[in-house]
Amino acid sequence: MDFTLIKTLTLLYVEDELSLQEDICQNIDPFVHKIIRANDGKEGIDLFIQNRDEIDLIISDILMPKMNGIDMITAIRELDAEIPVIYTTAFNDSKYMKETIEQSIITYILKPIDIELLLKGIQKASLKIENERLKVKLQSINKELELKVDEKTKALQIQNEKLYQQVYTDELTGLLNRKALLRDIESVKDPIVSIVDIDAFKRINDTYGEAIGNIVLFKVAQLLKVTGTERGCKVYRIGSDEFALLKDQKFKLEECLETITQVIHAINKDVIYIKQYDLSLRVDVTVGISNQQINTLETAGMALRIAKNEKLEYQIYCDNCSLYSEYKNDIAWTKIIENAVNNNRVVPYYQPIVDKDNKIVKYESLIRIVDEENLYLPSEFLDIAKKVKFYSQLEKMMITKVFEQVKETGISISINLSIEDIFNESLINFMEKELRENNIAHLITFELLENESIIEYDQVMEFIEKVKNMGCMIAIDDFGSGYSNFQYLLQLKPDYIKIDGSSVQNIHTDKNAYLITKTINDFAHNLGIKTVAEFVHCKEVFDVLKGLGIDEYQGYYFSKPMKDF
Repeated sequence: MDFTLIKTLTLLYVEDELSLQEDICQNIDPFVHKIIRANDGKEGIDLFIQNRDEIDLIISDILMPKMNGIDMITAIRELDAEIPVIYTTAFNDSKYMKETIEQSIITYILKPIDIELLLKGIQKASLKIENERLKVKLQSINKELELKVDEKTKALQIQNEKLYQQVYTDELTGLLNRKALLRDIESVKDPIVSIVDIDAFKRINDTYGEAIGNIVLFKVAQLLKVTGTERGCKVYRIGSDEFALLKDQKFKLEECLETITQVIHAINKDVIYIKQYDLSLRVDVTVGISNQQINTLETAGMALRIAKNEKLEYQIYCDNCSLYSEYKNDIAWTKIIENAVNNNRVVPYYQPIVDKDNKIVKYESLIRIVDEENLYLPSEFLDIAKKVKFYSQLEKMMITKVFEQVKETGISISINLSIEDIFNESLINFMEKELRENNIAHLITFELLENESIIEYDQVMEFIEKVKNMGCMIAIDDFGSGYSNFQYLLQLKPDYIKIDGSSVQNIHTDKNAYLITKTINDFAHNLGIKTVAEFVHCKEVFDVLKGLGIDEYQGYYFSKPMKDF
């Protein structure tokens, strides 16, 4: 651990347990610049006011006499909204976690305090503090530099405009040149490059001379500029008789071919008339196209050579081996998925969810495809189903069958929904109609995958509110798999959170997994949210989870997913 930044910090340490205060100060004093001590929240405020210009970081207990840590920090933040804070707390303080999260603290250190963890928390805060110091210093330097930069900028702008014209513009046609194309390809996320070559241009030059050849180049350039710009392309001259079109968007074969077809038609449909020589010439072009992320221009050139050798109007570059394998795989899966849709081979499997007494309380429905004697899992086909536009049909068939099962059995079942499902108006309308007409909403739980972007969508919140008002329940699936922001729970207000298997499966041997699971469970319970532990695979894990007070459990220890209950 690097203590260089920590050594510069002055801390305000607020702790009412004096023996703990003394012990912590003795342990961290050698690593920091200075520690200012306070015995309760009121004294902490007074000392902060007295030493405001000196204090860099506050470490505070939550539960204290006279004034608790949360109220103290709220008051201090009125004076300094950016002061970093570390709370020291115990598990039974979890009811205060909601308030502390809203204060945007650096971290929690659980009691009994691990000095190494505390120093890591201080080190984390020191980086934020150092960034603020550098920001202030840089602002001062920047003000001095801005005046000098402004003086130079005007002169450089004039000079750069001239240089730009010389470096990146083709003198004959006025188009951007090869250097500009190479530069622009680097700045485009998904480039499509089409090289347009004038067929037998050397013969035009040899027959009619360079002057007429230059006029032909200029007129072709103008045709490309008009047609290419209309189709959202930048146009370049990259060689003596070669031009290029650059498009900035994800590769779509149909759109690209439409653009190239229009370009070829615009050039080939009429003769080029050269008035000063009273000369009419017919010009044909060949096009090579590439959407490769690497060596885009080179691979477009390869496609052009193939087109010329094969006497084609155009050729799209592809890596035959890799693309053929991918296309072959996609085609095979498309047939399986289409067959499943057309022949009703989408099958729900059900995995039980039990309580602490191993009694089944509901089931989670899981989509499968049955093709002859093969059973396919969603990890094998869902991504391709989305790519080939069969996903919504699969999902509707799955939900229809689950609803039928609920109507027939009266058993509670949970259904997984993705963001795509919630934005599928037809699917949502179908579900709402079924729920109302069949009076099954109280038996349905919708599981939404934890996702940072989900909280940005008002439509998601509207969906949750609507189905909850109908009687459905909402679960957040895989909570703890990555984002795990507690603020997420405060906004979505689910009935359940399903704690991700990565935190559960090793809880009997991994202390960190235990602490994470306990913290999530305690916080959820304080908000009135029930918890479900996923991936329970053995008795030891089940026993630990029961000791934490988890509400419900799911995993192979109880049962694999089954076709029938």
